[in-house]
Amino acid sequence: MIENPPLASVQIVRSKLRRPRVVADFVARSELLRLLDAGSELPLTLLSAPAGYGKTSLLVHWLEGRDAAAAWLSLDRDDSEPMIFASYFVAALRSVFPAACAETLACLNASPPPSLATLAGSLSNALEALPAPLVLVLDGYQHVDSPSTQALLDRLLAHPASGLRLVISTRQDPRLSLGALRVREAMVEIRVPDLQFDERASATLIERCAGRAVSGEDLLHLQACTEGWPVGVRLAALALRNGDDAAAGLARSLSGESPQLQQYFVEELLADQTAGTVDCLLRTSILDRFCAPLCDAVLWEGAALGETLVSQALLRVVSSGAMLCTVIDDGRHWYRYRRLFREFLQRQLSLRCTPADIAELHHRAAAWLATQGLLEEAIPHALAGDGGAAAGQLLARHRNLLLGREQRWRLDRCLRLLPPDTVEGDPELLVMKAWLMYHQGRHVEISAVVDRIEALIDSTVAGIQLPGSEALRGHLLALRSLHAYLEGQAGSAVALAEQALQRLPVACVHAHVTAQALLAGGRQAAGDLAGARDGIRQALAHAAGPIDACQAPLVATLCLIDWMAADLSALQWTADQYYNLGDARFASEANAALGRYFLGLVQYQRNELSLAEATLLPALAPEQAPRLGYRTEMSFLLAAVYQALGQADRARAIVDAVCERLAEKADLPALFRARACQADLALRQGRLAEAQDWARSFDPGPVQFVYRFFSAPHLTLARVWIAEGSDESRKQAARLLQLLEAQLTSRHNVRFLAEALALQALLEYALGDESAAVERLGRALALTRTGGFIRLFVDLGQELVKPLKLLEASIGNARYAGQILAALNDDWLVTAGRQQVGADLTRRELKILKLLAVRLSNIEISEELCISRATVKRHTQNIYRKLRASSRREAVVRARTLNILVDG
Repeated sequence: MIENPPLASVQIVRSKLRRPRVVADFVARSELLRLLDAGSELPLTLLSAPAGYGKTSLLVHWLEGRDAAAAWLSLDRDDSEPMIFASYFVAALRSVFPAACAETLACLNASPPPSLATLAGSLSNALEALPAPLVLVLDGYQHVDSPSTQALLDRLLAHPASGLRLVISTRQDPRLSLGALRVREAMVEIRVPDLQFDERASATLIERCAGRAVSGEDLLHLQACTEGWPVGVRLAALALRNGDDAAAGLARSLSGESPQLQQYFVEELLADQTAGTVDCLLRTSILDRFCAPLCDAVLWEGAALGETLVSQALLRVVSSGAMLCTVIDDGRHWYRYRRLFREFLQRQLSLRCTPADIAELHHRAAAWLATQGLLEEAIPHALAGDGGAAAGQLLARHRNLLLGREQRWRLDRCLRLLPPDTVEGDPELLVMKAWLMYHQGRHVEISAVVDRIEALIDSTVAGIQLPGSEALRGHLLALRSLHAYLEGQAGSAVALAEQALQRLPVACVHAHVTAQALLAGGRQAAGDLAGARDGIRQALAHAAGPIDACQAPLVATLCLIDWMAADLSALQWTADQYYNLGDARFASEANAALGRYFLGLVQYQRNELSLAEATLLPALAPEQAPRLGYRTEMSFLLAAVYQALGQADRARAIVDAVCERLAEKADLPALFRARACQADLALRQGRLAEAQDWARSFDPGPVQFVYRFFSAPHLTLARVWIAEGSDESRKQAARLLQLLEAQLTSRHNVRFLAEALALQALLEYALGDESAAVERLGRALALTRTGGFIRLFVDLGQELVKPLKLLEASIGNARYAGQILAALNDDWLVTAGRQQVGADLTRRELKILKLLAVRLSNIEISEELCISRATVKRHTQNIYRKLRASSRREAVVRARTLNILVDG
């Protein structure tokens, strides 16, 4: 039996049964009307959103546009009990059908009051007997909190009457069986994402309410501040109606200090909350986002409300949907306050609490966020609560984590959050900054930062060491070793790396591993290839436990050493190992992608183009996401593969996309290499003018680069100058190549030394010095023969054919030179097919070509065609030039390959 006041005590307020008035400037949106119409055959339509989203106005406007019968009931907190609710429910129905629900009225007047089941059954039968379909709107349903009333409505919806469509408007989801209704597809839901204004709706309301439009920039600002909250847009429009400057009016109306906003929030959002809940809302407004444990940590001393944690009470209010909050994760653990509401709460917090109290809240938030590894969120709170020095110390404590391969992008973000003075005055932070510069390719800037660190350490009071100063000096030595290595000072790089390893604690994994890599790189550059390889292998062998991501640079270093040594067999073995480690133990797809990069290098240089494409493509998939530097190099390599396969447009698209991406990121060191690759591709595709434009803007500077990757910008510059063919450009190329030969020889960079020698051979052959060209080319082949490099030479173009043919006859070079020549011929055929080589042969030249194919002599051809021998000779030379052949036999073979000649 339901214990409620008898019906005689229920005074029906008739105004609750009337629809409210819709303001004249209401913005009707057809998409919302369609959503409401879509539920015409369903028992329930639910509009659930916080205050101010226009639910009531929308429903009134919708009903005014319909001819069907409709009833309205505005609920308040006095209507929650089941007998009162049912009385109003019946009164609303009878406002449309006066004779309806007679038996239910009798049931409501009975003494004792009926049971819930009896009342539900009576009401269900009455609804089924309605003379016509009816829409009943229950507006303000958030006031109904009685479990019995919820159960009554649940019973009606479990077996809905065919003639009633119930429309519930509420600020929070009702405790009804919504899940079952969703499964049965028995309801339509309209929520915040549907109700919030887009730019067009906001602009329309501003124009109607304020009588004027706002600029596009002001409209974007309005949208960002209100997040499409209709009441926020209306309050802004009212401010503009007074004739205020648009920007100034919006600024005042869209801030936490706006009296109109404050009044609305107090009356509509906070009035129904307990003092404890309001206090929690204010204190947690310092948070960009929040969850229950974070709220507990921030609220701390006031963390209990009876037997329930404050955070649990707060999250119940927040998750109900009644507040201007947004859930931001699928698990519904994390929330954030809407911007205007948060600014209002922060304003109220500043009025109620002292700066010291607010600083303590930030301190607690920073501590909890840091323990969860959420450093980007912890640092602003540490700054607000404890100042720059404390925030810097917080970041420094996480140095080793952030310097890991997968965390460096976070380090960049964290350093940017700190004031510049804080970073520049803290040697720990400067060490992190220097290492970040290294990984960003900003090598030139590192030296000044290292000097600054050393000055800070040395400036401490005599006899007093900074905490961790020994480790700091280890970092400095490693960074000095890096500088020496890049400057080509191999001996110094080795010595400094050894000293760094003596000082660096094992816990400084990143610096320790980098010093080991620099030690190996220095040994290789000094000519101790075996020592370099042994050092890396020993470091890997002594790694404790499974090799983690921080050891990956050692394997990458070994790959780079094999590459610079022009040892493709060793590189293939190491890359295979790297790839397997990436799959099995590194637990990082980025590491596996690097393995594919190095393996793709081997396959490309051996002219195994299809294999190289199959290897590289998976490494460039978005889910692999290797760090940008290697992704860039892999893109260059894949572009070279496509160029060699005759897919020139695809190659160009890849390189252009890389350049565009790097330009957007303002990654100047990587863009330096990318533009060179773009010019190299232009040169290979016959776009000499574009390559020359790059060469004119390229500043070679001091040749201090350690070429370790796929291409070398300075060698590309030499190629462009050689292709240009002027006396001056050839002199420039000769000077540059001579310098590069010396540098690469001193650094034992065999791979790029071989390319420099081959380019010198091309230049010398073009200048008519065949013997010097053959000597240079022979040296290049001697360096790469064991490794089996093919594409290194093929990519230099068909101009290499004649010097290679001269070299082919020499002892020891015939087989290897023949392999390169065969690849050059295949490459020519691919290019010829793409460029339609031979299409410009004249009719006379085609006739002569056919006679060459049947092995007629020049005399016989002249007699056959009745032309002079000189004319035959001239046409023959034209044929050779157009088919890029150097003999009769080669011209005939190429003509047949291109289907210019068909046997028979």
